[in-house]
Amino acid sequence: MSRHRIFNFRTLLPIVSAILLIVAVACGSSETEAPESAASTGSTPVPAAVDAKDTPATTGGDAKYGGNIKMSAYADTRDWDPKGSASLSSIQAYSQLYNQMVQFSTGSDTTKIEGDLADTWESSNGGQTFTFHLNEDAVWGDGTDVTSDDVVYALSRYMDPENSIGRSGLFRNYTLPVAEGGVKKIDDSTIEMNLSFASGAFLSFLALDYAKILPKHIMEAGVDLNQAEGIMESSSESGPFLLDDYQRGNSYSVSKNPNYFKEGKPYFDSIDHFIITDTGTLIAQFKAGQLDMMNGGFSNLSPTEYLELDADTKGTANGHIIANEMPGSRNWGLMMNTKAEKLQDPRIRKAIYLAVDRAQINDILEDGTGDIPCALWGMGYSLEECETFPGIRDKNSEGGKADLAYAKQLMAEAGVPDGFTVTYDARQVGNYPDVCTVIKNQLSDNLGIEGEITTHESAAGYSLYATARSGTGDWELACQGEGMTVLDPDALLGGVYLAGGTRNYSDWEPANVRAAFEEQKEEQDPATRKQQLSDLEDFLIPTDPDDISKGFTDNHWVTLYWGKFFWLTHEDIRGFNAPATVQYSFKHEDLWLDR
Repeated sequence: MSRHRIFNFRTLLPIVSAILLIVAVACGSSETEAPESAASTGSTPVPAAVDAKDTPATTGGDAKYGGNIKMSAYADTRDWDPKGSASLSSIQAYSQLYNQMVQFSTGSDTTKIEGDLADTWESSNGGQTFTFHLNEDAVWGDGTDVTSDDVVYALSRYMDPENSIGRSGLFRNYTLPVAEGGVKKIDDSTIEMNLSFASGAFLSFLALDYAKILPKHIMEAGVDLNQAEGIMESSSESGPFLLDDYQRGNSYSVSKNPNYFKEGKPYFDSIDHFIITDTGTLIAQFKAGQLDMMNGGFSNLSPTEYLELDADTKGTANGHIIANEMPGSRNWGLMMNTKAEKLQDPRIRKAIYLAVDRAQINDILEDGTGDIPCALWGMGYSLEECETFPGIRDKNSEGGKADLAYAKQLMAEAGVPDGFTVTYDARQVGNYPDVCTVIKNQLSDNLGIEGEITTHESAAGYSLYATARSGTGDWELACQGEGMTVLDPDALLGGVYLAGGTRNYSDWEPANVRAAFEEQKEEQDPATRKQQLSDLEDFLIPTDPDDISKGFTDNHWVTLYWGKFFWLTHEDIRGFNAPATVQYSFKHEDLWLDR
């Protein structure tokens, strides 16, 4: 689908490039030869990058305008509307089209919060009231002004308890309900938000790329902005780029918004995002100079493959591909559907937790680079303490052997001493299928749990997991990850351990887990909060090395390891600073091409 109903240049370019490539190869030319692995995947051809103009940006110092940038995307988008959205591949697609109220800086300190639609804001009432002042030059693609009506309308959707919290609504854990003044219009350019308690985390969640402001007048007219054609036909964008074309499963393209309210931005003329799932193709296209950068900090490459690509391209004719390392906030886990009949007994889930060999998974799939799999990533118990815990400790140690023996005892007590058959599901993204393969073999050997693995296209996998929200679910065990949104316990708990969480598809939530979350999120003393989180871990996992029977009173998630993220950029991409987490910095408005 395309904004223009006739072929435009960017729509036609991949086709022309592919034809020229065939002609060149047929004539025996070696200069334009495509990477060998690209032919077998069916990925959309990626044409060579276009040079930037030498005209300096008015607000960018040495920055240059221009360039048609080629980015890789690890999967297709699932959503174009942020409401309830929890998909990383989706936010990478729609973030460049819209703005938030505030955003994380793309400067040297990417944890700093700065204005986006809101130029300024102030807090009052002991930190429980925030007043935001909008930039009055912001307009939608159809020329209509962006006003406080749009802000209240959009944020109210995310704050509605009838809507899934996703990642766009994480800030609502701190606000009063809309009816009680959680968000309200003061005038056309002023909005007030009121919190139920003072919280430093509130602005961080409001700054996430997911919390986009959408046009009230277009949505109330019945336009479906969860469809790409709805966006293109209505010109609903306010952000640095406009959506020009979307080819499902292959690519999406955007061009510079000529009416963007931030003076001098963006620098790129256009961006083509190519969905590339095959690792061989991805590496080959970067080496061949056919890609300028990833559009986010996640792909299907392993840590070793990132670092090898970085090393292999230094000093090469096509330029250095830099593997920008990000903090190890990648929470990889095994999801257990607590509504599935075979997994309803907590003893079976604890047996699975104890039987999984995390060190083997880390060595095979992460080249030993993963962090100790503390349930709360060292925010409660330290990583050093967690390393001694049942289930996490070395399976070849005396304690590890005792863990396996106790796991078998739990299976017998649950009435399944010889195991049972279960289903495994994984999205065809990252190393999820490989994770399931290793776990399947471990549980077969250690507990007699057998099963087959089914893999799914990314969006189809998300849809499958969501069946457990409205019913019992059409899956049992699944391999999935959760990238931290912000580096705060609220983000970890909200994403995995609270009902409605992005990776809590069965909406598992014992009352004491919710109570613990509410208690710790208001606690201002760091030492007290850390103890509260440790107490919660005592419930979630076994934490007593001398008594395996303690802990894991109930849980739906098996933490496997905490992995690193890498964001690949060509050395000619300037203005890039790696964000603190994988969940923001997708507007690309501050990047420029030095070529």
